[in-house]
Amino acid sequence: MNEENYVGVDNLLQNKQGKTNSNCVPEKGKLCEFLKDDILIGNIRPYLKKIWKADRTGGTNGDVLVIRINEDYKDKLTAGFLYYLLASDEFFAYNTQYSKGAKMPRGSKSAVMKYKITIPPLEEQARIVAILDKFDKLVNSISEGLPAEIKMRRQQYEYYRNKLLTFAPCRDVAHCRDVARNVSTTKTQ
Repeated sequence: MNEENYVGVDNLLQNKQGKTNSNCVPEKGKLCEFLKDDILIGNIRPYLKKIWKADRTGGTNGDVLVIRINEDYKDKLTAGFLYYLLASDEFFAYNTQYSKGAKMPRGSKSAVMKYKITIPPLEEQARIVAILDKFDKLVNSISEGLPAEIKMRRQQYEYYRNKLLTFAPCRDVAHCRDVARNVSTTKTQ
């Protein structure tokens, strides 16, 4: 285990933002293995909405639920679609409703496993995941989404600025000096 492939509840990020590297990797003790495409859910304070779809194999502790698609559903359900179902506000409201404890409530593992999901055809799952992935990248990717959006808005601004400031020939034309004056000259006192 290392800081990149160990996932504790502390390095799962709130509000469905994924994970960071771990600052505290246990050297001994029991770990639960997770595989690529497993879904990890923080089980302490479920209202914090800590969830991550694993992009690697690693290990975690008992405070993180590891959800893996059963073999007999692998041809009916994609990991991406299951992730988006479990990352929904509806799921987290359900999970929070069944949590126990006041200061550090824990989600109920049995309640999570009873959560009902709809399984559309694989083609529909792929379509939904593609749309949600695009939105996720646009909203959450600092390197791709935000700069691309800023660039598009800048181009849009320049286009409309040029359109708004381009006029057909008309009689009412004046020099700048006729309609305004330069007040930035310095005066000696």
